[in-house]
Amino acid sequence: MSILAEIKTAWPISKLFTAMYNEFSTKNQSEKVYRVIVPMIKNYVNQGYTFQNPEMKEAVEMLKGLAPVGAPRHNFERRYLVDERTLLDLPDNPDRLSPGYWW
Repeated sequence: MSILAEIKTAWPISKLFTAMYNEFSTKNQSEKVYRVIVPMIKNYVNQGYTFQNPEMKEAVEMLKGLAPVGAPRHNFERRYLVDERTLLDLPDNPDRLSPGYWW
């Protein structure tokens, strides 16, 4: 079998590995950002900020974008991004989030 033929047969597998790597990379990046944003948001809430404050809006939008697209993001928004009280329910460590809300 020629090298070209081998590459063509391996092509779908390489796409799969690339997709898996990209998702893993995105998950790691999301978790790093999460670990910075959540304490910042909790600090804002403790200082009396509301959802109307521009800093809070920006931080919440950034946090919303970290959850994977689809049902987990929808669940994450409904559970944690409703009001100031639900923001305080966010665990500091994203590993403590249920897969139904996170990666």
